Amino acid sequence: MTNRKIGIGSFSLLLSIIAVFWSSNISWLNDFCLGDKILRYIRLPTWSNVTDGTHYTVFYAYIFLLLALILSLRFKNNLFSKAGKWLSLFLLILIGVASLFMI
Repeated sequence: MTNRKIGIGSFSLLLSIIAVFWSSNISWLNDFCLGDKILRYIRLPTWSNVTDGTHYTVFYAYIFLLLALILSLRFKNNLFSKAGKWLSLFLLILIGVASLFMI
């Protein structure tokens, strides 16, 4: 077994977790959504119909997840890189499939 060290690839797991908080309304945190808070602060819309419709923050989460996947593939020998790869892949597929039902 190799002794993996924290490196740039380790951030892939963190970016995947940030993507979840960025795009999800977390009920046990009083429907907290990090992306909604930040986008409202900079006066960008978060929903297509003010409070319902298409949740734009989900699409911004793609950026975090794609970056996480790229980092995990590029720096695959770093600690948590493998976990970041699988979590980002799972979430990208999940969001992709869910997006098909929005059409």
